[in-house]
Amino acid sequence: MHGLSLAIELSMSSDQSSDTSLLHFLNCEALDLNLFRGQSRDFKTGQVYGGQVLGQAIKAAYQTTDGTRGIHSAHAYFLLRGDVDAPIIYEVDRSLDGGSFSSRRVVAIQHGRQIFHLSASFQKHEEGLEYSEKWQPPFELLQQALDKGITEETNFQSEYLDVWYVPHEQATRRDSTQYWFKTKEALPDDLATHHTVLAYISDMGPLEATVEPHSLNAPKLEDRHKKVMLATIDHAIWFHRPFRADDWLFYECRAQSTGNGRGLAYGRIYTKDGTLVASTSQEGLLRIRR
Repeated sequence: MHGLSLAIELSMSSDQSSDTSLLHFLNCEALDLNLFRGQSRDFKTGQVYGGQVLGQAIKAAYQTTDGTRGIHSAHAYFLLRGDVDAPIIYEVDRSLDGGSFSSRRVVAIQHGRQIFHLSASFQKHEEGLEYSEKWQPPFELLQQALDKGITEETNFQSEYLDVWYVPHEQATRRDSTQYWFKTKEALPDDLATHHTVLAYISDMGPLEATVEPHSLNAPKLEDRHKKVMLATIDHAIWFHRPFRADDWLFYECRAQSTGNGRGLAYGRIYTKDGTLVASTSQEGLLRIRR
């Protein structure tokens, strides 16, 4: 996606439905200087999806930059469960606008209480030493599934995303959660949109990977998930190089440590040709249901 503009896409095309457009869902309305409002949605999970708050917070932060800088890292803390029936207010602090970098701090508020904090850093593009961990994700498995018409329509994000989980027995690493994804809708070319969308998706997978090392007397992973309580505590994402979120990307999440009611996982996001475009880390609540 070389040469894409960093200009922020604030308007939506008139033919996009608010129900099926992820762009519309992630858009933040400017209320005042540094103050924005995002809408919530009930995915029948009983709480606001963490990726929604992360994506909207990054969208709000982008709207306070001059359009020449792209986000390269974001670190978030989830403080309280979000209310799916109430909008979220995002207050942006313009911490720094330097020669090369800009720093933003975003606080998400519902019912007068802080539910989320984000620290994000933006950088002007510059040439430098290039290196990327190379690894070829199993695109042939996805292609076989697509040829057979296999899709993940039961996924709670199926309105917005095409998702295909690599079967556990076919995963390149047995201790990981692996899946392919892309948006259903075509996205505009601005880099800010693709960063926002990838942040939204990146909350889906890491915590599930922390269940992988534990049998919990259930052979199927979906049955093990029913036996545990999962909730994100903190999440970090680093953007390494340009990509398109409306083309297939591969997300591999691996558990690193579990204990004391928490789990930690690292994630890597690759293009079809094996280019590493983003990395994540996430710690969350991991409790056995009583």
